[in-house]
Amino acid sequence: MNRTLRSVAAGAAALTLLLTAACGSDDTGSGGDSGDPLRATIGLIGPKSGAAQFYWTELVRGIELAEPEIKERFGVTFDKVEGDDQGSPDVASRVIQTMLNQDEVDAVFGPSQSGPSLQVAETIQRTGRPWLVSIAAADEILDPDADPNWGFRTNNNNSDAIAVSGSYLWAEPGAKVGIFYGADAYGQSNRDMLAAYAEDNDKTVVHEEVIQPGATDVSSQVRKMRDAGVDSILVAVTTGADTAAVSKAMDQLGFEPDRFLVTATVLAGYTDLAQPREWENLAFIEPRDLTGDSFAGIAQRYEEEYGEKPTSAVAVYTTYTSAILYAQAVAAAKDAHDWEAVRQAMEDTPSLDVNGRVWEQPFGADDHDLYEDDPSSWYVIGFDPEGNLRTIGSAGS
Repeated sequence: MNRTLRSVAAGAAALTLLLTAACGSDDTGSGGDSGDPLRATIGLIGPKSGAAQFYWTELVRGIELAEPEIKERFGVTFDKVEGDDQGSPDVASRVIQTMLNQDEVDAVFGPSQSGPSLQVAETIQRTGRPWLVSIAAADEILDPDADPNWGFRTNNNNSDAIAVSGSYLWAEPGAKVGIFYGADAYGQSNRDMLAAYAEDNDKTVVHEEVIQPGATDVSSQVRKMRDAGVDSILVAVTTGADTAAVSKAMDQLGFEPDRFLVTATVLAGYTDLAQPREWENLAFIEPRDLTGDSFAGIAQRYEEEYGEKPTSAVAVYTTYTSAILYAQAVAAAKDAHDWEAVRQAMEDTPSLDVNGRVWEQPFGADDHDLYEDDPSSWYVIGFDPEGNLRTIGSAGS
């Protein structure tokens, strides 16, 4: 369905500028037709401390990498307010209240993890602020029935990933599928989605085991999975370290399922902790071509800028995408403080260009997820013996 960007009428823009000047807030004002830069105050919230600090790092750096392009293409400058949720839903709730009510941010980026994101979703929705969900994947974070919906996800959600993963896991007739899932919101969401997929498609999850985040010895869980006769497994945990704990135990116990599928969180440092023999048969499903020019180009810029490879290149790419999406909408609305106009401009985005990858009309009133669940548009990715990414093929083939 064709959708047209809402434009700000000349009279309204003039009035906005007058009011901004009267309030003395020109330093962070709209800019608009005055020729001054458009400024937006954005709140960044994630685990600056805690067990998953790399998600905070990639959130911040994803935005930093996008800022030069944002200034050049859209004339938008970000003023950033940082909030450490420590990976805790309760802390996230307090941080978001401060950001929205005291700092009066124009938009929120994060939280990076599903648990904290679920905790703050209702608050952001109620107070009405553009919300960029660039890393967290739990479906429940975005309420499709919200009117208007303030959240926009530039990562794939769990249900889309599970729909594609399910077709891969049960590709062989008689496949016995099992799941290792994390004892957190992300893992539980994946577990529930896989169970729902199995029920909807007349399949059976033969066995499941829960993994505590940060556990170093999961031999007991892996032994039970092996003894249940599972020959096609999904590992849905939050960090590469947790995946490494599973693959290490599999190697030690001689458990070699025909299909060893993990989630893209494996990119968070997995190959630094595992041995090449552990990832020979490992694969994950991705809606982004991780070896293609758009994705690889941003990963290369990251390495040039920071002198190291990203811990989670996907988190960098999806946050970069969020920054481009939001800045483009601010430019269209001509005022970052007109939150509803910016929200509408995001929903009505005619096209979104992220380093050469272009989405046409990516959102609608009832669809604020950037990616879809068509297997033909997803990729099967693995690692070569040196730990470099390799594209195995299409998830739809």
